Amino acid sequence: MKLHQLECLVAVADHGSVRTAANRLGRSPTAISKAMRELEQSMDVVLMERRPDGVSLTPAGTALLSHARLILGQLRRASEDAVLASAKQGGTIRMAVTPWLMHGVIPAVVRAFRQLRPDVQIDIAEHLGGDYPAMRNGQLDFAFGPNPDVGQERALEVRPIYTYSFAVVCRPGHPAENARAISELAGYDWLLSRSIERTAHAIRALLEDQRDGAMQRCHFARSVNAALAIVRSTDMLTAVPWPLIETPDMRDRFVALDFDAITDEGTTCLITRRYEPLQGAALAFLETFWRVARELASSPDGPTRRIFSMVEPASERVG
Repeated sequence: MKLHQLECLVAVADHGSVRTAANRLGRSPTAISKAMRELEQSMDVVLMERRPDGVSLTPAGTALLSHARLILGQLRRASEDAVLASAKQGGTIRMAVTPWLMHGVIPAVVRAFRQLRPDVQIDIAEHLGGDYPAMRNGQLDFAFGPNPDVGQERALEVRPIYTYSFAVVCRPGHPAENARAISELAGYDWLLSRSIERTAHAIRALLEDQRDGAMQRCHFARSVNAALAIVRSTDMLTAVPWPLIETPDMRDRFVALDFDAITDEGTTCLITRRYEPLQGAALAFLETFWRVARELASSPDGPTRRIFSMVEPASERVG
């Protein structure tokens, strides 16, 4: 198994075509096809299937692809670290961040980090749910998000940071904005950004009681910002972490319903790859995060205090 063969595998998977992969890698289609054949022969498996509209990976090819991405990603980071150790500048940090942290903490961290390392490029994606494929295959340096789903423990290192509760949210002027019991929310549609399995038990029970084949009450938006934009313009309801609704971006634009039926808690964790210590710019960013998070937790600023009053440190100290 050679590195150029793994590069060809990733390029073919990303572009679905040997010719396009060849163009992106600056090689001939013949060279790409030869590398794939040699890789298949070395492993005695079929990795890709040709189709009229291009090529697709077999299950064996898909299984190898995640390892190929991780290997190539590690090599890229090793090269960047070596260059940066010499030049002491540049590089890119790739991360995924859960929405409440994105609105409540990360802006201050980015501001402080940019003062410290203006040479570093930052690439941030929104993260939802407990699946971390981009962490496992090396596309991200780290992630801030919920506990990973079962089955990912071997590949990931998980450090709990904060715990929080959830709030049911509606638009100002919603017919149910003065509800004091979750039973008063019967008959309304819900727009969730989490899977139903990760949604608060009280909401699941309410939706189950209202199950009707002729009327769908539960819908999904794979972005918290998208879900809130729709909720703000409709009579749909959603559930979000309490600290998110206390951020300046959200506080005056939504109503958090005042009842205690939702007792479920969520956890925000730092997710890294097991056995792969962070270095360089990524490590510097996390050091900035811990410092800024401590400062924000004791801030005299009213809006900031409200955000941190809605979370509890998941360990004795943060940072």
